Amino acid sequence: MIPEAVQTLVRSLLQFTLYDMVRSSRDFEDVKAALNERTTWSIDVLRSVFSIRLANGGYFVTLCSLLILLMAESMHLHYGRLTPSGLKERVDNMGHATFAILIATLDFGVVVIRVAGIFALCGSSWLATCLIFACVAPTVLVPLLIYLVKSFRPRTRQPTIERGEQGVAEQN
Repeated sequence: MIPEAVQTLVRSLLQFTLYDMVRSSRDFEDVKAALNERTTWSIDVLRSVFSIRLANGGYFVTLCSLLILLMAESMHLHYGRLTPSGLKERVDNMGHATFAILIATLDFGVVVIRVAGIFALCGSSWLATCLIFACVAPTVLVPLLIYLVKSFRPRTRQPTIERGEQGVAEQN
């Protein structure tokens, strides 16, 4: 029972990663481009935290940012400079799912740093929770509402042939 739950959890988490791209890629040019884009984005975002946090004395958030920045830069240096064939060889050795989760940790780290920053800046944990929910809710609620509207929309009926047109259709 527990291994089935873990497998279900892993499959769910892999939907938020590059797993499908990594698994289906032949030449790894697209994987290398996505890897470099993600690591560069993470590095830029994490560097932007220092201008905010150091000025306000948020040492815990700054330390966490430094650790995730170190991880992003290490991954960029270690994997980003490989040729596509070299990257493919490394990914095949480590496993597609492991590589996809490794790359996704940068995105998760950026989110955690932002959430920790909001909690550090807000005077109240209740206010911070409400602000975070208000920011995250549209990404969850809008697709859910669209799905509900589409699923409950009445079906459109096919046009029917009227009696006068039916005789013409039968003659043709």
